[in-house]
Amino acid sequence: MNDWIRKLFVERSDLFLKLMNQRWCKTEELVNGMVKVLSSLGISSGNMLDLCCGNGRVSIHMAKKGFNVVGVDVSRAFLEDARRKAEENHVKGLVTFVEGDVRKLKRIVGSVSKPFDVIVNAWTSIGFYSQEDDLSVFKQARELSREGAILFITETMHTEYLSIKFAPTSYTELDDVVMLENRKFDPTNGRVNSSWIFYRKQGEDLKYIDRVEIEHHVYSLSELCSLLRKAGWEPMAHYGSLSTLQPMSPLTHMNIVAKAQ
Repeated sequence: MNDWIRKLFVERSDLFLKLMNQRWCKTEELVNGMVKVLSSLGISSGNMLDLCCGNGRVSIHMAKKGFNVVGVDVSRAFLEDARRKAEENHVKGLVTFVEGDVRKLKRIVGSVSKPFDVIVNAWTSIGFYSQEDDLSVFKQARELSREGAILFITETMHTEYLSIKFAPTSYTELDDVVMLENRKFDPTNGRVNSSWIFYRKQGEDLKYIDRVEIEHHVYSLSELCSLLRKAGWEPMAHYGSLSTLQPMSPLTHMNIVAKAQ
């Protein structure tokens, strides 16, 4: 496991949980859009696999729509929070959360899965390892899926956006925590290097908590579609938003719908 992945998602999971919890208020709209797309393809229920599921926001909302969901994540703390939220949302019997490295997907979920009808990879949870690893993950997901299954890659950053809207610095308030982010983007290889620096609010002051140095690959639309085809998925559509099904542009997120071949 990359050092930054362990530090951010395992050792400092308390900090990243604050970021994930901010996404929950937007998840119902996302899932409604996914369900609309699935309905147009004749899928109204079935088995879903949530890759890098975090604390379960997509898994739980899809379970509330009647899907049986398996969520996979490397962080025990995220999964413990996901199980609590599943119980609070009365879908405990429809979701199974499994701890493990997504690169070993078949071994992790083989004992709990049936052929999947839907695969989800949300919120730029791709490009953390090598492109060969990403190809392997999507190949394994295809092998675990039935013919005609649907893959969603949602809310994902892409190089077209960074070429126009790249911001070298930003800050985010997370309840009693402030996160400062410094970024560098190399358009020749699609690599983004970021420093995430966390501070705790103390009155009018900020007290340093920790720093995480992050490096990951950001895909272009054509690059990711090519990788998916190699993995056995044929891209069918791409959107700027799944909640509104607006067209993708350099100013939107990347959302891809692909079909198992």
